[in-house]
Amino acid sequence: MKKIKQIFLDLDGPLLDGKYRHYSCYSYILKKYGFSAIALDEYWEKKRSLLNRRDLLQLSNASSIYDEYLDDWLSLIESQEFLALDKVQEGAIDCLRAWKSLGVNLVLVTLRKNKEAVEEQLHLQGLASLLDTILVCDHVSGGLGKANAVRNCQDVEIMTENSVWVGDTEVDWEAARSLGVDIILVENGLRNKAYLEQMQGSTVVPSIQHAMKLFGLTLDLSR
Repeated sequence: MKKIKQIFLDLDGPLLDGKYRHYSCYSYILKKYGFSAIALDEYWEKKRSLLNRRDLLQLSNASSIYDEYLDDWLSLIESQEFLALDKVQEGAIDCLRAWKSLGVNLVLVTLRKNKEAVEEQLHLQGLASLLDTILVCDHVSGGLGKANAVRNCQDVEIMTENSVWVGDTEVDWEAARSLGVDIILVENGLRNKAYLEQMQGSTVVPSIQHAMKLFGLTLDLSR
């Protein structure tokens, strides 16, 4: 059985549930321009199934504010007010503690614009001390940008044969393939199961807790 010595982790999805942040930001902007938001569950289902932003706005007859919506979204989604709405995924801290106790090198690689805000959020959520390295790169860089952030970090020695990437989107899949490491994708993040299962070579699991059962890393999921 493959021995895992290093895990690359995405933040939003595997570790943090961003559903309430995303929905609150979306509904705040719509209300600002006099439109009504669709319900939370419908919004999250549409977002996870990759409904594009313009069509999402059209559900509220708000496609006319597309440009204003995008500008406001980019300025608000990583603000302290909305970041405070993120919740740690169930079992995520237990997973990190267990992996760390086994001596696994934990490298966080996330697409965010504000590294200081990321670090502050990690401290507030009790995650920072459980991570060995924190890498932040802009959304526009995509999966290749994530992979290059790893390659360019002098503090990270890539253990290709003993590494795995845990993410929740096609961006993570692209990053893992670029680095030549195995990829585990969780279903409870920003993409739904049907979409994730289309990504060749990936292992799709319900949550980060279930990733523990792969490659000989175990955690009691009955608690």
